[in-house]
Amino acid sequence: MKKFRILGIIAIIAILANFIGGLDEDWKDFKKGFEEGQSGATEMYESGHHMITRVKLNVKPLSGTTVDSLNNNRVDSPLPYTVTEIETYAKPSAWYILVIGLAIPGLFFFLIGFYSLIRLLISISRRKVFIPANVLRLRWFAYTSASLKILTAIGEWLTGSAAMNQISIPGYKIISYVGYSPDWVAIILPILFAEIFAIGVKMKEEQDLTI
Repeated sequence: MKKFRILGIIAIIAILANFIGGLDEDWKDFKKGFEEGQSGATEMYESGHHMITRVKLNVKPLSGTTVDSLNNNRVDSPLPYTVTEIETYAKPSAWYILVIGLAIPGLFFFLIGFYSLIRLLISISRRKVFIPANVLRLRWFAYTSASLKILTAIGEWLTGSAAMNQISIPGYKIISYVGYSPDWVAIILPILFAEIFAIGVKMKEEQDLTI
């Protein structure tokens, strides 16, 4: 029993450490995306324009493409440079609109999951660890956070794919899009720990019934 309790607490601490560690980076990405989206909406949603989204693309100059030069204040001669990344706009596909529509309720469910995580911590502080309610709370947090990250990744992929099909740059080849890439370990581990925790609670209940 003590071993299961220790393992459960370690699992919860690992999930919290991973979540809290990514909060700052996720907030910066969200803030940047919101500001870019707001400026893009102000600039581009004018009469006669289609709905478009901002996108970044990795590019590679083709052989024979003219290489420009720049000045370096520590070097007396011009130095060559090439463009490897561009930022532009593209028209999203209908699938992207669908994903955004799913992300809105997904954010609401994630907030419920985060609230469930707080309830879980309160329950642990009261020495109520291996109870069925905590299994539900941990699963809510693990699955809703994973779903939101996956939806974000799908939306970025759809935007990048649409841009690569629409945009061409003379003298350059578009290699890939620059978008959100989820940390799959951070997605899978909370789900794995949640299911391990659920098994621990079930084994505890069976043990209690045999006493």
